[in-house]
Amino acid sequence: MLISHPEEGSLPEKSLQEHLENVAEVSRQQINKMRLNISHDLISKKMLIEISFLIGMFHDFGKATSFFQDYIIGKRKKSPLTRHGFISAVICYYIILEKTESSLWAMAAYMIIKKHHGNLEKFNSNESDNINIAEKQIENLLSNNLTPLKEIYSDIVDIEKVLKNIDIANFGETLEDIEEFLDDYFDEYSEDQKIECYFVINLLFSILIDNDKKDAARLNTDYFNGNLNEPVNDIFKYIDNYKKIDPEKFNSDKPINKIRDQFLSDIKNNDKIKKENHFYTITAPTGIGKTYGCLAFANILKKKLEEGEGRIVYCLPYTSIIDQNFDEFEKIIQFNKKDKYQQRPARYLLKHHYLSMKNVKNRISEEEYSYKDYLDDKLFVESWESSMIVTTFVQFFHTVIGYKNSFLKKFHNIINSIVILDEVQNINPEYYYLLRKILDVLGKKFNIYFLLITATQPIILDSKASSPVSLINSQNYMKHDLFNRVVLKVIKEPQYLEDFQNNFCTTFAGENCLIVLNTKKAAVTLFKYIKDNITNYEIFCLTTYLVPRDRKNKINIIKALLKDKKKIIVVATQLIEAGVDVSFKNVFRDFGPLDSIIQVAGRCNRNGEYGLLGGFMTLIKLNDDNDRLYHAYVYKPIIAQHAAQTLEKKEYESKNFYNLSESYFSRFDFKAEATKLLAAIYDLNYDEKIERQTPISDFKLIEQYQEENIYILVTKQSQKDMERFLKCKSNIFDKNLSKEERETYLFETEMLKTILKKYQISLRGKDLEEYNNTNIIIENDYFKYVSYDMQKEYLYDEDIGFLIKPKKEISTTINF
Repeated sequence: MLISHPEEGSLPEKSLQEHLENVAEVSRQQINKMRLNISHDLISKKMLIEISFLIGMFHDFGKATSFFQDYIIGKRKKSPLTRHGFISAVICYYIILEKTESSLWAMAAYMIIKKHHGNLEKFNSNESDNINIAEKQIENLLSNNLTPLKEIYSDIVDIEKVLKNIDIANFGETLEDIEEFLDDYFDEYSEDQKIECYFVINLLFSILIDNDKKDAARLNTDYFNGNLNEPVNDIFKYIDNYKKIDPEKFNSDKPINKIRDQFLSDIKNNDKIKKENHFYTITAPTGIGKTYGCLAFANILKKKLEEGEGRIVYCLPYTSIIDQNFDEFEKIIQFNKKDKYQQRPARYLLKHHYLSMKNVKNRISEEEYSYKDYLDDKLFVESWESSMIVTTFVQFFHTVIGYKNSFLKKFHNIINSIVILDEVQNINPEYYYLLRKILDVLGKKFNIYFLLITATQPIILDSKASSPVSLINSQNYMKHDLFNRVVLKVIKEPQYLEDFQNNFCTTFAGENCLIVLNTKKAAVTLFKYIKDNITNYEIFCLTTYLVPRDRKNKINIIKALLKDKKKIIVVATQLIEAGVDVSFKNVFRDFGPLDSIIQVAGRCNRNGEYGLLGGFMTLIKLNDDNDRLYHAYVYKPIIAQHAAQTLEKKEYESKNFYNLSESYFSRFDFKAEATKLLAAIYDLNYDEKIERQTPISDFKLIEQYQEENIYILVTKQSQKDMERFLKCKSNIFDKNLSKEERETYLFETEMLKTILKKYQISLRGKDLEEYNNTNIIIENDYFKYVSYDMQKEYLYDEDIGFLIKPKKEISTTINF
């Protein structure tokens, strides 16, 4: 018997035939269930199903060599001859070419199989080393394992004939001409069809790698089976129940509740929510109940889709605001599912971002839980099997504009889903044109449904091509007197930070205040000055110099103090802009993009508790000591220019924000970066540097600076966790360990790694200059960290977070 995977713990060895047939059959079934509108002259659904099946059947073909079989049972060491990706890819290329007569899809299958253990890459025209190895592997297969191969492929192809007739040298020549071939092939297609082609390849890759990993792990999928066929979670029943529990809070006679009820009613009665429409928008003010509204929409739409469709993917810009939305969804689902949710919560709701624990609750009993179970859970979490996923923009957009194996394995589970993009204005305007093109194709050709939610109006969807449906009459709400909560005063003349802080401390006497600055350094400077000069307020500083644990705690303290009407001043950076549920009477914001300004206005008189126009926001323009505007350190000049041209008057009200947003976003026509990324998508350029193209591998939704991750251990427990992590990591490499002992250490390191992320911050090189060549920051093979004692003595302040200037002179230096 040919083996694909060896015995593992209690799991028996797996035969190659069983593995190939499992992956192929599940792949075929998944494509067959999908509702697709792919251009017929690109590929028919029938052909797509067949290709997916054949990719599954041949992806591990090369494991049949005696080289690999001897290696997997421990008789041979790993060598180039034990590789199986390239030979499997070549064989599948010839099979698909023969069966479909499509050079494009034969070559696509080749690339998918060749890279199924790694990331997708641009076609490589030089594979001479692999071709030499493949020649020896074909000879080996003909001499050794032909009989079992015939059994595996008897219903598909005469594998002996294929192996005898294959011309590897000719395949090498085909690869050399690949660029010219693709150029000629794609000349026939429109730009949208090229995007379709890119997504079809990613879909085939996604299905293969996800099914391959799960079958290799011998996963039982019963936990999730059929979850998309269950009834939706009725948001209206949930609200009715809470009206009974707390009639005062939900009193329908209150003006705010009347308008919230009307908002939900507008969505509920919108007759344009139907299977044929793929694009929807909600532009509405803060506090209207958008969380309830988006779920109401999703449930209405899901009922109109085919059975097994309508997974809800709810995306937010930042990990810091996921928890509060997740908690609200959990309450709704718990109410609807009752005990079924308690028994299998991840079946219905899953949180996925880099800080979240990758576990599936109650899939395996806690007493039996092992490292293998954790790895299995990770596969489920990262492939989005739940009915509803709460995640980040990064997770979503780096999957649809992706090349990485770890991201793409969930792409197939986005097909036929409902994707909600909340606070969508946070996406870089440079990518609007890119998203306009790809979302249109994903919606129309792959039957994905998009809802874009915002308090402003970025022009992302194409009004003509995508024809988005507005779920409400936005102007009725954006200009409603009840939401006319803020007076915005615009001070156009620049002022030094020093002058602003002097004036503020001399004149401010309000109930509370939020001041949002553009840089961490400016925020820390202002915070220190206010702290030294104002004594009758509680004063806080919120920046990413604070570790995530402390940031979250401070936000909770600030919320509690505001609720208790305490006198409080908060100095923050832009991290407070989106989704952080706080409300101040007075707000100052340093100049920036209009959508950011409006987002900060959403933290001013947020719930209308200070009455009509009871919130006061002042837009200032701050200079540093070098006469450089602080916003110039963060935002591109053109963005500031558009904001300045839009804000012509000295004073506005909340009701003006709708028209201001419309005017502001109409000025944007950024296409340069988007065009370069689209050029790479058209050419299937996943990773190669080419003039006038930005390879897909270089796409970054969030602009990343040259930063280093540092773990600052601000609690004694985190110090213990780090010490234990390092010990476990070291123990893993002990050659005397049994397999079970090694896995115990591996499991513990994974758990500790997630826990320690609560103490991780990112810093630029210049932030660390004072600590270079000292013993303050400890470096090891895994990452950099600062011990509990060192952070306390030198570089961390519980109010500010990381300190660019140490608390005291560092007396001892050690060179590493």
